[in-house]
Amino acid sequence: MLHDSAPSRDRRSAPAAASVDGVLAEPSSALGRSLASFEVVLSDVLAQFAKNFLLNDLSEEVSDDFFDRDQPAFAFPLPRREPRRRPSGIEQVHQARVSIRRLRSTLRTFEELFESEWLSPMASELSWYAATLGEVRDFDVLGSSLSETVSLIDDDRVRTIVTSHLGHQRDIAQDQLTKERSTKRYARLVNDVATIGSTVRFREDLPGSALENLRHEVRRTWKRVKIRGREAKNSPTNEHLHRLRIELKRLQCACEVVALVDTADATKVARAAEISQTHLGVVHDQAVASTWLRTLVVDEPRLRKPLRAILRMHDEQRKVAKSGWLDELAKVERRWRRWDI
Repeated sequence: MLHDSAPSRDRRSAPAAASVDGVLAEPSSALGRSLASFEVVLSDVLAQFAKNFLLNDLSEEVSDDFFDRDQPAFAFPLPRREPRRRPSGIEQVHQARVSIRRLRSTLRTFEELFESEWLSPMASELSWYAATLGEVRDFDVLGSSLSETVSLIDDDRVRTIVTSHLGHQRDIAQDQLTKERSTKRYARLVNDVATIGSTVRFREDLPGSALENLRHEVRRTWKRVKIRGREAKNSPTNEHLHRLRIELKRLQCACEVVALVDTADATKVARAAEISQTHLGVVHDQAVASTWLRTLVVDEPRLRKPLRAILRMHDEQRKVAKSGWLDELAKVERRWRRWDI
């Protein structure tokens, strides 16, 4: 269900909203550009991502306990899509990781607006736990990438070896995640995330509206996209394309935040960046699958011949996915120029 405090308006003329977990990125007429401060916007955005993280990383009972506590009230409630707890463990890990990434991306993109003494330890702890979640999620993604090709192997014994190796490594990552969740470090992080909307500290020497300050930080993000884009154009290796994808993700997140108080152009740039980075995500996933299979062949030389055709399929899928990335990036650049900020 969507919860939007903005006055009713003609939805036929409204821009298409770019929904992310915990935030509905849609320009809001309720937020007067001259009145809304960047502190209000970022505090509420961080609180929404935090709620989605808690719902999916904690048990239902524990997360409900956090939400029963007093929550900060905001003068300008933002349009949003209510976060929800996902039904399966795999989806919960994915959503928790998405929320951590969104928190980190917001902090990194708008880092000049936060007090560095508050930002540095928070960013460091988020990075630590994101890496732990990432280990589990990466094996889930790898399993999805391999599922179709491995099913084509005729030899049941070979299929069992491949799936057993993958399952074993995923179990190791899950055990490590469970271990980290039992530590005091994790408990402190959960508490810090749960209260981030009310405890976030901003610099006091940055006057101006949300639009002025947020736009400035988005321009910095765009410069990083341009740098990574030039690197990838000059040398379209998997590593350079992955770095470009990371910056496009940050641009997407930044534009979705700005779109809360800006015109439809921010939403259009966010959408173009999402399409582009999703396209590059296929390239990355296929490259990871190929690398994992080659590592498995080193450990299990008897699989070299049975897996040869599977490796060729993943390599071919990666090449196909790489074929359109320049066009997608060009669309992002056109959207950015039309925004003219």
